[in-house]
Amino acid sequence: MSIKVKLHPVLHKFTQGQGVIEVNGRNTGQCLREVEKMFPAVREEIRDKRGRLRSYYSVLVNSKYTYPKQLSTPVKDGDEVEIRLIAPGG
Repeated sequence: MSIKVKLHPVLHKFTQGQGVIEVNGRNTGQCLREVEKMFPAVREEIRDKRGRLRSYYSVLVNSKYTYPKQLSTPVKDGDEVEIRLIAPGG
């Protein structure tokens, strides 16, 4: 099963400039763990000390927000998972 993980441009410095990484997984959490195995610095950037997704990142599947199940949303072959940086403001 091939899933494309599209990373926000701020994360490209941790992936040697790669913006899209193909991985295998059954849910968003598994897909992110695959990216983190390839690029451990990504984990340090997107997760807190407890392993939770930092509040200023969001996960989308096929352009749809997955909150509150950001790390447990099912994915299937051909899906696109996107990690977005949430801009603060008001």
